[in-house]
Amino acid sequence: MTSTAPNPLTAAAVGFDAVWQSALDAIRPGVGVAEQLENMNDEAILRVLDELGAVQHAVEVLAARVTGAIALRPSPSRLDGTLVRAAGYANPGVMVSERWRVARARGAAIAEVGAAITRPRGLLGELEECPFPAVAASLEPAASLESLNPDVVSDDPNPSTSTGTPRAPLSVDGAAVIVRELRNAGRICTRSELETASVIAIEHAAHAPLQDVTRIAKLVRTRLDQDGREPRDELLRRAERCTIHELPTGMTLLRAELAPESAAFIRAGLDALIGATTRKPHFTNPDTADPADQPDDSGHPMPHGPTLIPIDRRRAIALTETFRHLAGCSGAATELTPVTVIIRTDRDTLETGLGTATIDGIDEPIGAGALRRLAADANLIPMILGGPSQVLDLGTSTRLFTRGQQLALAERDGGCAWTGCTHPPSFTETHHITWWSHGGPTNLDNGILLCPFHHHRIHDDHWTITIQNGIPWFIPPSHIDRHQTPIRGGRIHLAA
Repeated sequence: MTSTAPNPLTAAAVGFDAVWQSALDAIRPGVGVAEQLENMNDEAILRVLDELGAVQHAVEVLAARVTGAIALRPSPSRLDGTLVRAAGYANPGVMVSERWRVARARGAAIAEVGAAITRPRGLLGELEECPFPAVAASLEPAASLESLNPDVVSDDPNPSTSTGTPRAPLSVDGAAVIVRELRNAGRICTRSELETASVIAIEHAAHAPLQDVTRIAKLVRTRLDQDGREPRDELLRRAERCTIHELPTGMTLLRAELAPESAAFIRAGLDALIGATTRKPHFTNPDTADPADQPDDSGHPMPHGPTLIPIDRRRAIALTETFRHLAGCSGAATELTPVTVIIRTDRDTLETGLGTATIDGIDEPIGAGALRRLAADANLIPMILGGPSQVLDLGTSTRLFTRGQQLALAERDGGCAWTGCTHPPSFTETHHITWWSHGGPTNLDNGILLCPFHHHRIHDDHWTITIQNGIPWFIPPSHIDRHQTPIRGGRIHLAA
């Protein structure tokens, strides 16, 4: 009798049970789940959450494989095409959504990944190549960057995650984003180019939050677009829409679908107005700012007030104030704030007009034509990557970071540098990693952008920050993680 290896879900369940048992309090384990959780210490209950995530990942990967297999099965009657349609579902995504009772988007993501990692059969029943083999490999817990590309060199300071050793698998949601973007480019590139692009996207997506994976996938897809950005920019502009209708609750829903260059003005304008009206020190100009208004690195508490208002509500207030101002109402809270749009590009694109650029806060890249239009309309600050720039290291004689340093930190960190935080640069404070009062210099290696909440976490919970090759790493205190494993932060940049 031949033995079969347990499926990944079984292995994940065994691993979870082991972590759960080790997390129980040795003296008072408790009766029932609620009491057992109550008696676990802080580090143990966080380990349980992490291991539960591993089980969830195993469930979703297995669900993708099952869905992919079902999608390829013919109808039992041979009349309805596939088993999915014979069972009454329009497509595999709807099938998962209905049978699992989850959102359509969740079902669609699982089904899309299933189709990408399942080997189809040809007309004669022979197995064909997997559409996205690198994505299939990256979903497994044992996947490593070296297994996908042996030329990868890791910048991870944690030896346990260096090149050639197992890395955290790509999430199913992340895989769905990469597959979706690369399928859009699949019509205009070869299979070899598509496989190389998927490897590049996966390499950069390791440990990345989903919003960073989305941005990386869009950049990779843009590089594959041999027709250039201009046709796509025009298609996006033609597809712009704005709808307004009143909801049964009495609220009015304003929905706008905007091309990247249009969204740049809206996003930058709202963020600038919020920063000007709610918290004075947000990214202020140190040449005119009062030092007393700057965030304190000495550990003194910072004001909490405006940070308690959710960002989405503050944006709604800012949007209302903008149109109230335009209507000429003398009761407007503030004058309109000048809008600064930060665009990053390379010197060749600037000189030749060929290539792409990205707008701060917008994932979708733009072409050179859109770049020129923005330059004519906005208070544009070009971030020329790889070119000369002003001197950014001021040593220890100056306490406040200059505007140029803040822009450079915004390019490196992408807003709040804490992993997964979505606050843009206008909602952040420039923090000295080694306090200025303790001799810390005012330079890029000692500076980092943090939103007020995560600024407090650094001070109050005693996290440590290091900068390695321009990448910020957050080291948790021992009561959160006994191994103090570094967590990568900041913006993930796509390698040239």
